[in-house]
Amino acid sequence: MSQSQKQGSGIVLHHLAASRSLRVSWLLEELQAPYTLKFHPRHPVTRLAQDELKAVHPLGRSPVIVDDGITVAETGAIFQHLLLHHYDPSKVQLGPRPTERSQQVADQSFWIEFSEASVMLHIFPFFYLIKGGDATKDGSLGTERASSRGLKIDLAFIEDTLAKNGGYLLERGFGPADCANVVSVELVQRILDSRPSEWRQNLGLAIGPKTLEWLETCRSRPAYNAALRKEGLDQGDDWLAALLGKDTRAEKRRKSVFRPCIDLHEGVVKQIVGGTLTDGEGPGNGLKTNFVATHAPSYFSELYKSHDLRGGHVIKLGPRNDEAATSALEAWPKGLHVGGGINASNAREWLDKGAEKVIVTSYLFPDCKFSLERLEALRDLVGRENLVVDVSCRRKGDKWIVAMNRWQDMTDMEVNAESLKLLSDYCSEFLIHAADVEGLCQGIDQELAKRLGEWCTIPTTYAGGARNLGDLELVDQLSGGKVDLTFGSALDVFGGSGVKLDELVDWNKRA
Repeated sequence: MSQSQKQGSGIVLHHLAASRSLRVSWLLEELQAPYTLKFHPRHPVTRLAQDELKAVHPLGRSPVIVDDGITVAETGAIFQHLLLHHYDPSKVQLGPRPTERSQQVADQSFWIEFSEASVMLHIFPFFYLIKGGDATKDGSLGTERASSRGLKIDLAFIEDTLAKNGGYLLERGFGPADCANVVSVELVQRILDSRPSEWRQNLGLAIGPKTLEWLETCRSRPAYNAALRKEGLDQGDDWLAALLGKDTRAEKRRKSVFRPCIDLHEGVVKQIVGGTLTDGEGPGNGLKTNFVATHAPSYFSELYKSHDLRGGHVIKLGPRNDEAATSALEAWPKGLHVGGGINASNAREWLDKGAEKVIVTSYLFPDCKFSLERLEALRDLVGRENLVVDVSCRRKGDKWIVAMNRWQDMTDMEVNAESLKLLSDYCSEFLIHAADVEGLCQGIDQELAKRLGEWCTIPTTYAGGARNLGDLELVDQLSGGKVDLTFGSALDVFGGSGVKLDELVDWNKRA
């Protein structure tokens, strides 16, 4: 069943956004086992998993873990694998080891399977009826009555067990049995809370007081909330919101939005694979393009203006682009930012030509060394509110280093919380191209997007690798809505097939 995976990579949890795989990350946190969380966004319309999960396991479902090359799917199998190979009782106490021959081990295995084979089996018909708009107000549907019979037995059994065992599912206290079942009962609680009182009464469905107390106790555990934070949520946030189609967090924070771009090379709008742009001339210089426009730059400006897609960037990649950039700005005065060769001698001129803001990188790094004096001078010249610092970067080991001159030259500045805090005192926005994945349409740098959400305190736009609308949802989730996303080669107006401009416009309207 398993797919071949890279050996020696430790535990990787392939996690579907807003899903029951939360309980696997919770167990990993309780075990204090090092792991990497690989996010997979849901389809923005259907809310289902997308095809990229099939590269991990043929079923394309979550959760799946890959543990040093061993692929394990299905929650019960994952729990048993982790307890067998990663539970160290000298470090944490989470009940019996699965190698023991005892009633406690048998009970623990039962409860792990019970969470899916009983609770989820009986609640999911309600979930699908509600999502499809077929649930009744009084619980009179045959499917509702049939499913409620099993669910009533499940809930009563949990309540009785908690009362008998002092508040946990096993006598020995909190353990994996609780991790497995809390997430299932949370879904039951949300569904029951969403239904009319007549519906609940007619079907005889209610969560008992011991169960409610158990839910609150388990939700307060540090490991549970550490797992939530890794999904981009805070304690008390509603992890089920995205699954159930109602984002109760929307009022708490902004959402990431789409920012458009116009990349210019030799006066023409192009989409270029980031690492291939060099100073060389002629056909042998290694330049790779995904798209060469037949429309003038002003066409794209007018297109973005018609949809009020503000804050996009016009980037001059090399010489002989000034005329093209000027025409783009004239088509939408004060609607776009401009970058590429910006310095103290021309920054004000580009603002006068119609740029809302100017974007600067290379000028700040003479001989590839950061100059605070130049940044201060440029800030004083154009004003902090009119200045964007481009801290586009390339990966070096486990760090990101600012790259300049069309991402050819590495500077002395690492992109991290300290450097971004310093720069943010002098500019109003950041533009960050992940140059290693720019133009490849193979997915964003997820770790960088997450770190930018943690580090950035001013508006920030990420560019590089975005493939489809799911990547915008992923950036929103990873960054907590603090980082916006640019699409290039995947966008239909640039010849791509991954995402349509109309989809992004609709996303921005709903954000």
